[in-house]
Amino acid sequence: MIKSHDQWSKLGEEYLGEHNIAWAEKMESYPTQVAGSGPLTLMKAIINDYWADVPGKTQDWPAEHVDMVMAKLYWCWVAWLEATHVEVGEEE
Repeated sequence: MIKSHDQWSKLGEEYLGEHNIAWAEKMESYPTQVAGSGPLTLMKAIINDYWADVPGKTQDWPAEHVDMVMAKLYWCWVAWLEATHVEVGEEE
């Protein structure tokens, strides 16, 4: 989904894996969906997995865990930006 990666979006792609990215792409393919719905839905799923669905208060995370979660969320944000903000010259 992302055409041009930086360090963090590439790391997010690695942490997400092909299955999650394919799921976001599938969400985008439904005719009733608007551009960017796949990455935003994936972002919501990540937030649920790591915060909303965790029983009780979350404990302190090691830096590597924070980097993993934030890289996943960052990937979603970059994919959403690319889906919803067409660059000049790339207009359909």
